[in-house]
Amino acid sequence: MNDQSLIAAAREAFLHEGVESADVRPATLRAWKRAKLGGVRPDTEPAVVFASAMNPDSALLRAVRPVVHDIMAQLGTAEFAMMVTDRDAYIADRWVSSTSMGTLLDGMGVLKGARFDEASVGSTGLGTVLEERAISIVDGAEHFNRCFDPVVAVGVPVIRPGSGSIEGVLDLVCPTGAPHEVLAALVERAARDAGDRLLSGYAADDRALLDAFLHADRRGSRRPVIALNDRIIMANTLASALVGSRYSHDQLWESVQRTIALGGQPLRLTASDGSPIDVGLRLVHHSGDVAGALLQLSTMPAKPTRSSPTSDSVSALVDAILDELPGRSWLWQSAVHSAARAGTTEGRLLLYGSPGVGKTALAGAVTGNRVATAGMVSEGRLLGDLTHRGSDELATLGAELDADDHGFAVATLTAERAEDIDPRLLTMFEYVVEVPDLSRRPEDVTDLAETLVRRFSAGTVGLAVPTIRELCQRDWRGNVAQLSRTLRAALDHTTGPRLQPADLPTTTTHTSPHKRLSHLEQAEREAIAGALRRANGNRLKTAEALGISRATLYRKLAALGLG
Repeated sequence: MNDQSLIAAAREAFLHEGVESADVRPATLRAWKRAKLGGVRPDTEPAVVFASAMNPDSALLRAVRPVVHDIMAQLGTAEFAMMVTDRDAYIADRWVSSTSMGTLLDGMGVLKGARFDEASVGSTGLGTVLEERAISIVDGAEHFNRCFDPVVAVGVPVIRPGSGSIEGVLDLVCPTGAPHEVLAALVERAARDAGDRLLSGYAADDRALLDAFLHADRRGSRRPVIALNDRIIMANTLASALVGSRYSHDQLWESVQRTIALGGQPLRLTASDGSPIDVGLRLVHHSGDVAGALLQLSTMPAKPTRSSPTSDSVSALVDAILDELPGRSWLWQSAVHSAARAGTTEGRLLLYGSPGVGKTALAGAVTGNRVATAGMVSEGRLLGDLTHRGSDELATLGAELDADDHGFAVATLTAERAEDIDPRLLTMFEYVVEVPDLSRRPEDVTDLAETLVRRFSAGTVGLAVPTIRELCQRDWRGNVAQLSRTLRAALDHTTGPRLQPADLPTTTTHTSPHKRLSHLEQAEREAIAGALRRANGNRLKTAEALGISRATLYRKLAALGLG
């Protein structure tokens, strides 16, 4: 028995009998315990969660790229890969030395935008570093999930000098059996270099935030102002006197992030004496990145809202909608949360998106569930689709809504971008929520397909695993509507208890000739497509607007399916 065999045997004993072995390092045992407690399955492919979008030019990536390129040059043709995560364990970027290593990592779900925290995938050289807050070496069978056994991972935290905060993780991955002691020294030095580079980048962001704070503090009549980002906080004397020590830096920054995630919903705080404070929030940018936020505080009475929803009522409505219209992607859950908030505040809600994405279904789910879950008096008004309404009809609708100022109303609109919406509609609705295309949230296909088949067959037919795999590989350009038609046709064709791939109609098979795009690549694709539209298809002007060469643009068009 070699060492890996001993560790593998110890892992099996731990998984099935809870027996701890002296053959396993204490750090490995701690990681296994956390993964087991979190419900990670050691024998199935990890249920990887993806970020909706990631900044391809963040301060962390700018600091890490040069040191990664140095390591790539030093290791030459060896089989290895490197990746970097942010502080929340999302993979910000990945570099591979060979096609075979890239294919291996793809099969493990180690992709840009994937979240590799221990609660999702178990012990790795990424998530374990954030839990242990120290260098972690996870070799072969030391991984909690067996799918990672072919590799050894050396992960090192990227620490910001001065504050000591962990900004991310730098990870080097090789085939099991590689000399990780030597690799650890190499990665540790690279992480230190990245931390030093990060400090200079953050200094520029902090300076931009300070300049914005001073400008706001000096402009016109003085008012309470707070400026903060994820590292620092500044407040003038008026703000300090108003809020006192009621909020910590972390509490305020979390409130800002939550407000941004919910589409800029009103941010309200409480003063030291218990009185409410309305907050005007403005983001501060530097070199294209968000450097922080300015909070301008006001003790003027807030405009009365139709109702004051509790977090419990919003959560209950979200759960009810997701039971009816499931989806695990961040994009879908964010849309549902915004719609539920509109429902619980009795605000007017406009749902927009491409044809077939499920706008009408979401509108019905909000109105149909809000009475039972949020304690509302009536379901509210379903205004239907506004896509083809003329100017006179929109004017009449606006007058009707103004006359019924205290009732919940929801409408739908076919529009691919917020910029395409008639400005008059934007003034009529307090909540304007995008229902994203199914191609932007492929992780929702499985949940949707299972729910639709169960609904169409009254629970008598299920989906075979190969069928689920086939559905996930298809390009659903017709969105949920196309998926629904495909499954109905398959149910008409099948004779067994489970739908098989052969039952799926070939006429609706539109498998994309391009690889499935990551969320980051989808965001890049949308940005380039938008630039093309604005340039009326002129590729020279598009390249100039994007700040890239024509050759680079042509390569990206081909890679992203726009060529």
